[in-house]
Amino acid sequence: MLYEALSQPIIFLYMTISGFASGFLFDARDIILSNFKKKKFFYHFLTFISTFLTLFLCFYFNLKFNYGQFRFFSILSFALAFSLERFIIKNFVANFVIKCYNKMRNKKIGRITRKEKKS
Repeated sequence: MLYEALSQPIIFLYMTISGFASGFLFDARDIILSNFKKKKFFYHFLTFISTFLTLFLCFYFNLKFNYGQFRFFSILSFALAFSLERFIIKNFVANFVIKCYNKMRNKKIGRITRKEKKS
């Protein structure tokens, strides 16, 4: 009984890490989807893959570190970390990467059009 009580902070930490990792999966999905604006197939396919991997991470970390016992604090830590990453960190990381990508793409297109005008 004492071992289970001592391992709870570690379980909380690992479930929080898996929640953040799942949020980053959805950020990666958003970054990839920025290239495919009007492709519904890619949207649904990547959403399915992201959701599947999120559930896999949650169950894997729960099975590995909590021996398959679902406790309220482990589910809560996963959900809070996922929500924090999606609503707060997403605005800093994913939007920044998308803006940088768009600037690089616009510069590349500008160079291509300048080369065509010279020719």
